[in-house]
Amino acid sequence: KTRNSARASPPEPSSKMSRALRILAVGLGAGVVDAAAVAESAAATGQCTPGSSDASCRARGGQATGVDLMQRKIMASAVVPDAGDVEVAASVAQPEGAGVGILGHTPDYDCDGDGVQDCGKWDYRMSMCMNQAMCGYTHKFPDFTLDHACRCRKCPSLPGTAFGDPMLKHPDEAGAPFSALNWGVFKNWGDHMDTCAPWVMPRDDAALQNLLTYARGKGYKVRISGAGHSAGGIVTDGKNQQVLVISLAEYTAPGEWEFALKDMPDGSKRATVNAGWTQFHLYERIRPLGFFQPAQTAGYFFSLGGIVASSVHGGSYLGGFIHAYVTRFRVMLFDGSIKIVDTEEELRFWRCSFGLHGIMMGVEMQLEKREQLQMYPVKAKLPAWNAHEFWKFIKQDAEADIAPELLPAEGGQGSRKAWNGEYFADFINGGDTPIMAVYAQKANSSVDPNFGGQLGIPDDIYQAYATLKNSPVTDYRGLMSWGVAARRDGAPPIKIVGVDVNDMIGALRTEQVAHIVSHEAMTSIPRLARKLANRVNDGFFQRHTSWHPTRLLRR
Repeated sequence: KTRNSARASPPEPSSKMSRALRILAVGLGAGVVDAAAVAESAAATGQCTPGSSDASCRARGGQATGVDLMQRKIMASAVVPDAGDVEVAASVAQPEGAGVGILGHTPDYDCDGDGVQDCGKWDYRMSMCMNQAMCGYTHKFPDFTLDHACRCRKCPSLPGTAFGDPMLKHPDEAGAPFSALNWGVFKNWGDHMDTCAPWVMPRDDAALQNLLTYARGKGYKVRISGAGHSAGGIVTDGKNQQVLVISLAEYTAPGEWEFALKDMPDGSKRATVNAGWTQFHLYERIRPLGFFQPAQTAGYFFSLGGIVASSVHGGSYLGGFIHAYVTRFRVMLFDGSIKIVDTEEELRFWRCSFGLHGIMMGVEMQLEKREQLQMYPVKAKLPAWNAHEFWKFIKQDAEADIAPELLPAEGGQGSRKAWNGEYFADFINGGDTPIMAVYAQKANSSVDPNFGGQLGIPDDIYQAYATLKNSPVTDYRGLMSWGVAARRDGAPPIKIVGVDVNDMIGALRTEQVAHIVSHEAMTSIPRLARKLANRVNDGFFQRHTSWHPTRLLRR
């Protein structure tokens, strides 16, 4: 039965709701908040928290109005049915605990037509549908629970295609001629590129070679992914059924190409490292020895292969793209042959090549020695938004090491002591007098003599890295260590009381939320920098990641 339905207008957030949102926003930076406080605030606003035992929550599919908006982009409660709609919906509603019942034998829930229900179950702890390899959130009226909205991904399983190949979907069970882990279907970390392409993670050189031979014999196209933080479509748009995606998340390289340090004639060092490692895995080895990359990103969770195969930059004023510091590649070509790329004539074509030439399995990178490192934030409210105040902040407050001839005259002169800077501006709270902040770094002789924080190598740095790497997290495929999750798909998103922050922010796109989250993001930078400086002092300030506040009001 089809009727016109009216969409409910979102209520103005109450003061209690604002408090709940503020508590959630404070947790964005570190991904850890007082769960009891959030639950208390949620209850005060008439909401339910994940795992609530309240019967009224379960009657609405486990969540009350408000929290269910945080579950996915489109929610069942966003449509207000009239009396006739409710009557129709009641005819398909199932008793509690029955899941989708008879619907399990329809194509929406029985994905492979074997009579066994594959979808129709919502995981409230993970805030997503269970069985992610086969199921995704697709709301259709009259879905009254989140279980009902968990439908089969419409991935064609046609024989002779990569999408339907059991060797790619279940390599171990199907007796595939290569040793690999299947990680479901490829989707990027931001969850806005969700495809049906099998995501396969070979374990060694032989597995890569055998997989390429297998793919070539089948006529498949092979795409290479890193940790999944690339913009949508760079790896694959999911339209070609003959495409499979390879990741080095499970890959172990032979000998020195897993990890080794090399002394150079000029006294510098270089590191050879598995391209499937993240920056975290590299810094766990080099930072305790006082070495760094010449340029680095804000967060740990990008794969080295992905960084150097694309145009990823760091915050170094005098440095270039991170791939500029690669001095050798160990690569595999389309036919499975392996070669070392070590001449500038060839290196320049492999840098930023997006996997078009072959698979980067190992990289050799230049390193820098830093006896001292100062991680610190600076924040200021600009008296006006004009060229003078803007450049004054960069030159004098941020102390950016930029040659005067490259800059306009506005803003005067600065000390140029900071080698690195990452900038943030809050216009939504500041308006014509925005709040600007910089997370900056000074090194060696440029550090402030009266700086009260960590400057050297922390005493317990090895234990600090081990604690970070081995901390348990819940990815969409289950419980694992943070180090494993980071390699496989870029570390799980921040969760607050079991809710994915990306989904939360995506669903609560209001100006008030933007004000709160932008404010909290600006005030969280000092805390994040101080926390990691005390633990490892390696220049990174993000261990987890979520949407940037600037994405709140985008449509």
